[in-house]
Amino acid sequence: MNIGIIGLGYVGLTLAMAAANSGHIVYGTEINEHIKKCITKKKAHFYEPGIDNLIRRHLDRSFFVVDEFSPDIPIEAFIITVGTPLSGEEVDGVKQPNFDYIRSAIKSIKVYDGTQMIILRSTVSVGTTRNVVIPYLCELSGKKESEILVGMCPERTLEGKAVHELTHLPQIISGNNPESIDIAQRLFRNITPYVITADSIEEAELAKLYCNTYRDMTFALGNAFCMAAQEFGVDGISVIKHANQGYDRSNIAYPGYVAGPCLEKDAYILINNMPECDSKKFILSARKFNESLIDITVNWVRERIGEPEKGKRITLSGMAFKGNPETSDLRGSSSVYIANALIKAGYELNIHDYVAIKDEMEALHVGAVYDDLYEACKDSQLLLVLNNNSRYGKLLYNEVFSKTKRGFAVLDTWKACTELYYADDIDIRTLGNMNID
Repeated sequence: MNIGIIGLGYVGLTLAMAAANSGHIVYGTEINEHIKKCITKKKAHFYEPGIDNLIRRHLDRSFFVVDEFSPDIPIEAFIITVGTPLSGEEVDGVKQPNFDYIRSAIKSIKVYDGTQMIILRSTVSVGTTRNVVIPYLCELSGKKESEILVGMCPERTLEGKAVHELTHLPQIISGNNPESIDIAQRLFRNITPYVITADSIEEAELAKLYCNTYRDMTFALGNAFCMAAQEFGVDGISVIKHANQGYDRSNIAYPGYVAGPCLEKDAYILINNMPECDSKKFILSARKFNESLIDITVNWVRERIGEPEKGKRITLSGMAFKGNPETSDLRGSSSVYIANALIKAGYELNIHDYVAIKDEMEALHVGAVYDDLYEACKDSQLLLVLNNNSRYGKLLYNEVFSKTKRGFAVLDTWKACTELYYADDIDIRTLGNMNID
C-alpha cells in the first residue's frame, strides 16, 4: 500500500526503510533540513548498521522524501513517528511529557479528510490516542468518532539492531474499529510475519511503556544492589556476577547508566496519567535511582581529584548513551548530563566517542573533542569511561599513561577496559568499587 510517514528521525527512517524493503511505497516528510540533506546524499543522519544500503536502494524508487503529501497520491495510512520529549516542567517532582510535536505532526497532514488511517508510532501516555488524538482528528475532518480510522502501533526496536528487528520482532497493533485493525494488520504483516493485535488502544499504549519501564526498573535494581554492596565493603559488580553465575533463577542486571531517548522518559510518560498509588511511587523511585548515578559520579570525581582549578582536566569517553550495540545517539545520554555537571562545577573536559558524530559532540560545548582516545587523555588527571563499547577492551596501558599526569586514574564504569586490569600499578575503579577505600 501507499503509506505516509511523518518524521524521519531514528524511528521514522528505520520504519520507512523496512516498509519500502517489504514492498510498500513510502512517502516521508521531515522538517529538519539536516536530516533531509543527509537522506538526499543517500545516508542516514545517525549510525545504524545496514540502513545506508537500504536508503541507496530505495530512495526515489519506493521511498520518497516530500515537503508535503500530494492530494494526487492516494495514501491509505499515515504513520506519526515524531518524538515525545520531556517538557522540562515538573509537577510534584514528576517530569512532564510534551505532546506538541504529535499535535503539530497531525496538523501537517493537509490532505487528511477522515478516510485515511492515522497510526501513532510515537510514545504517549495512556489515554492520549483516544482522548486527545481521536477528538482532534474528528475536529479536523468533520467526521464522527465512529467514522475515522486510528491505531496505536508502538515502536520497540533496539538502536543498533533496528533494521533487523523491524522484520523479526513481533509488531503490536491496535485500532479503534475493525477496519482500522485490518489496515494495520495488512501494513505490518507485509514487514514482519508476527503481528500481535492488542485488545484495545490503551493496551497497546501500555505495552510499549511497560517494555521500556521494565528495563529501567531492572537496571535500577542492579544499580541499587551494586551501591548496597559497597556499604558492606564488597565489590558490587563482583557479587552480582557470582550471584548470577550458573544459577538460572538469578539474572540481576549489571550496574550502569540508564538513559537514552526512551528509557530516560518512558517511566514518566507511564505515570503521567496514573492516579496516585503505590505502583506510581514504586516506578518513580526506580527512575530517580537511575538518575542518581549522575550525581554519584560527579561527587566521586570531586572526592578523587579535589575541587576544580585551572589545569585540572578530565577526559570523558563514551558520550553516546550506550556502546553495545554501537550507536551515535547523544539524546538523553547520562554522559552528556555528567559532562554538563562537571563543566558547571568548573572542571575542564576533553571528550571522545568511537561512534558519535564529531559535529554533534562539538555542539554540546562541554570541551575539546578528540578522534583519538589516547590523545584525549593527554594532560588529564582522570579518565571516565562512560559506556560499554567493546573497543575499550583493547585500550593499552602504556598508550594511556604515556600522555597523562602523575596520579592519573580511571573510572571504568562498565568494567569494559579489560586490558587495563592486567597492570598492577593502575588506579582503576568501576561502579562496583568506586566507594570502597
